[in-house]
Amino acid sequence: MESRYLVSHSPGSIELATQDINDPAPGEVLVWNRLTAMSPGTERAALLDMPNTPASGWPRYVGYSGVGDVVAVGDGVDLPVGSRVLTRERHASVVCTTAERIKLIDDAVPDEDAAFHVLLQITLQGVRKARIEIGETVLIIGAGLIGSLAAQYAYAAGAAQVLVADTDPVRRKLLEPITGLTAVDPTTLEALDVTSPEGRDRITKDPPGGPSVVIECTGSPAPITTAFEMAGHLARVVLLASTRGTTDNVNFYRYVHKKGLTIIGAHDSIRPHDRESDPTTETIPTLWSSRRDVDAAMAMLASGRLSVAPLITHRIMPDDYETAYELLFTSDPSLVGCLFDWSDG
Repeated sequence: MESRYLVSHSPGSIELATQDINDPAPGEVLVWNRLTAMSPGTERAALLDMPNTPASGWPRYVGYSGVGDVVAVGDGVDLPVGSRVLTRERHASVVCTTAERIKLIDDAVPDEDAAFHVLLQITLQGVRKARIEIGETVLIIGAGLIGSLAAQYAYAAGAAQVLVADTDPVRRKLLEPITGLTAVDPTTLEALDVTSPEGRDRITKDPPGGPSVVIECTGSPAPITTAFEMAGHLARVVLLASTRGTTDNVNFYRYVHKKGLTIIGAHDSIRPHDRESDPTTETIPTLWSSRRDVDAAMAMLASGRLSVAPLITHRIMPDDYETAYELLFTSDPSLVGCLFDWSDG
């Protein structure tokens, strides 16, 4: 069976190629993707060979989240042809993968929501680590896809106020239909300096003087300083996005040490691996397995407590892939949620 897929052979390049896919071997499954979702931060970093990018060498393949239909199975796979499943493979029309890397999906969740499942579970594990308490104020830095999803999880976790700071007015406007979120221009926020009389007065009059939780979701080095500065007294700062570079000029004494901040690294790779045979790995507080987080996200989508649709800004047919990647390479803020439609091959 022929498959079309996206591949890069050098920094800043991307092309659509074809290859023949063999029949599935024992334990394997052949899936025709309906949709795959772009992971903007990860793909931009990989394709531009940015700092702190795990990928090495070329060619590079991008994409890791999709939804499709099983078209063939190898020996030992007990899964009907035609099953609708979640996939964790590259942007391609047809993928061959192992049975362990796919997951059946509830019919109540639309394809356009389901295609983002990996980004949904990555974001959820980061918000879990914040241990948000009912009534707290949460500040999300960045209204991209990850930030907008993190904000919804924070509200669902009980935050009384969820502020989403982004410099782009179009991105802020995308959040208007979503319940519980307040989009703000970051230039209107005020840093909390507890070494000053004004800062100590803020803590006394309105404890903790700033957000109890700040979640950094841009992946840029500079906003990490902003996260430290805006955080309240004894706040938790979660570094959810993968930072591409080094953060300079941080006054740790003023904005971390004296405020008693807790800084939490929240890369998805630190979660336990999925081991269905060992249930103890599925129940660690704040460290749910990816499979359990996907289940939780799908349940929230089905019940209407989580919304992806307002964040989908681009729906791309494979032949038009250059349109999406031109926006990605130039960091165009209009690109938030992007889907590739492989339904016609």
